[in-house]
Amino acid sequence: MNSGFRRLIAGRSLTTTLWRAAGLAVITWILFTQVLTVCRLDGASMEPTMRDRSVRLVNLLKYRTGSPARGEVVIIRAAGRRVFYLKRILGLPGETVSFENGQLFIDGEAHDETYLKDQGIWTMSPVILKSSEYFVAGDNRSVPITRHLMGTVERGRIAGGLLW
Repeated sequence: MNSGFRRLIAGRSLTTTLWRAAGLAVITWILFTQVLTVCRLDGASMEPTMRDRSVRLVNLLKYRTGSPARGEVVIIRAAGRRVFYLKRILGLPGETVSFENGQLFIDGEAHDETYLKDQGIWTMSPVILKSSEYFVAGDNRSVPITRHLMGTVERGRIAGGLLW
């Protein structure tokens, strides 16, 4: 093998190059299993904010020390380590959440959702959240409430927040 080609592929020392490659593989594995994950949206529940089949990067450490805030988009563990729902936090622990003709009410007071393009016509009886529950829903409120996957979620199922 040509010495210049070998140096291009393996560097000055094949052993050093292999150790560096192994170290890079371990760091990458840790980064994408413990810190970040890539999430591909499957469905229209977050449209038009996020398009179906778009890809997002999720920070799995975001809520290890803090709690999600109203309006943040989070991923919720659905099954195993690879299936998540992507939803927006609407209600916080201890609050009462309801909808009337598309208007979100928190503890009986109307709450503006500036991120929505279409408020829709959702109507839902009040739901009282427990101390460890959040209320989540997608941004696509043009879909009838009966066809929308949303509601209360335990804090332990919130796996992370959007990085991008």
